[in-house]
Amino acid sequence: MKKVNAQALILGAFLESVGASFIWPINTIFIHNYLHKSLAVAGTILFFNSLLTFLGNYTGGKLFDKIGGHKTVMLSTLIGMFALIGLIINHGWPAYPILLPILGFGVGSAFTVINSFGAQIDEVDKYKLFNAIYVGTNLGNAIGTALGGYIAGVQMTLVFIANFVFLSLFFILVVFWYNNREVTRKNIKKIKHKKTKLQPGTALIAIFLGTTWVSYSQWSSNISAHLTHLGIPVSKYSLLWTINAIVIVVFLPLINHLAENQAWFKKIQIPTGVIFFIVAFGSLIGATKYLSFAIGMVLLTLGEMLVYPGIPALISEATPKAEAGRYQSIISMAATFARAIGPLLGGMLVMRTSYDILYLAAIAILISSLFILKRGRQELID
Repeated sequence: MKKVNAQALILGAFLESVGASFIWPINTIFIHNYLHKSLAVAGTILFFNSLLTFLGNYTGGKLFDKIGGHKTVMLSTLIGMFALIGLIINHGWPAYPILLPILGFGVGSAFTVINSFGAQIDEVDKYKLFNAIYVGTNLGNAIGTALGGYIAGVQMTLVFIANFVFLSLFFILVVFWYNNREVTRKNIKKIKHKKTKLQPGTALIAIFLGTTWVSYSQWSSNISAHLTHLGIPVSKYSLLWTINAIVIVVFLPLINHLAENQAWFKKIQIPTGVIFFIVAFGSLIGATKYLSFAIGMVLLTLGEMLVYPGIPALISEATPKAEAGRYQSIISMAATFARAIGPLLGGMLVMRTSYDILYLAAIAILISSLFILKRGRQELID
């Protein structure tokens, strides 16, 4: 077995995201249109899915520091594969809301391990590495979302089979190329008897990340249902995520170059991304045409590729490598928790008001997140 390296992490992120992206973009549509449940019920199911993913993030980080990433990611992937076998056999009601969270637990734990391994690799710049992992993830999203909508239109069972195939390929990669790095085993002994205090600013950065995801999660949940109500087919909604991934793959190398060579860029990268998020939601107010949502997706993507790869890199540079699992799991849990409550809160808000109010609420949350980011960054770096 080979010790895990940057290339293996990028490939692993790609394989996992291809499989996952067959399912997550159509979750709300499937529950609402095919299982005939309300948006509130769909939001509740997605909440429990994210809750189990949250627990998977925590468990993955905990086990990473305790027994190493290799055993942890193998166990996590097996759990996801068994859940998918169940979904292939039965994805009706209530099997779907039971097995989907179990799948979320396995995938959530595995993604935390990938980030935790990334925090321990010093051969490349942290921002460059996490940006590359993000490219791999979104390239996988491009393929999965481009095919997912069409496959679901043929037969839903094929969606779960496709997910299982790619998760199986990831498992094979894990077995042979995800062996623990030496730093993991050495540092386990050092921190076994004494746990350090949480690095100042970590909690605020986690809160910041969560607030942005509350807004972002509307795109993969409530906005998807809104498009179908406007008469826009599922295949065109899936195409939005293909656009998302293409923009990331095209423009992220430029961001890599700036982050690696320009110190000033790292300071403005994340807040600039939040501003793009704000403009993206602003562009949706009153929108009824597909082109408006496509433009909004491009703006959202520009913000996304500035914000989300930067957070784990920022955390990994300012926290101990011996506790990489602990700190990366905190960040993963913050994002997962926000994705859990985001669709639920958004669905309830839409049922009582309108989609325009939802967009305005998202903008207000994003503006407040900028102040949280500023304070958290000061504490973390200082």
